[in-house]
Amino acid sequence: MSMFGGLTRAAPLLWYDKATITGKRTIKHGAITDSETVTIVSDEPCKVILKGQKASTQSFFGTDEYDAELLIRTGIDIPAGSRINVTDVNGKTVQYKRASKGYTGYASHQELAMVRDEKA
Repeated sequence: MSMFGGLTRAAPLLWYDKATITGKRTIKHGAITDSETVTIVSDEPCKVILKGQKASTQSFFGTDEYDAELLIRTGIDIPAGSRINVTDVNGKTVQYKRASKGYTGYASHQELAMVRDEKA
């Protein structure tokens, strides 16, 4: 067991949001290799941190895009371009799209940059 094992188990206990992540994975069917959309995790504990939400940059037509960061446990391989649906503690679900590959340099979690991807 690593010296960070306790921290790795404790951090998700403080996260009340739940993420369902879908993404493209390479699937081999006999001699044919194809990309399919698969569910990577479902109802996974996580935490969303809003990076910037300026009223001055909101569109007249009701788009509601802003940058956010997702904290989620290590050990999950989340490819770039994945769709992330996060349900908060109050039951509100928000859809995000992945903007970058996750940073896995922490023992307790990984961080993913993402953008809200829905109309206001």
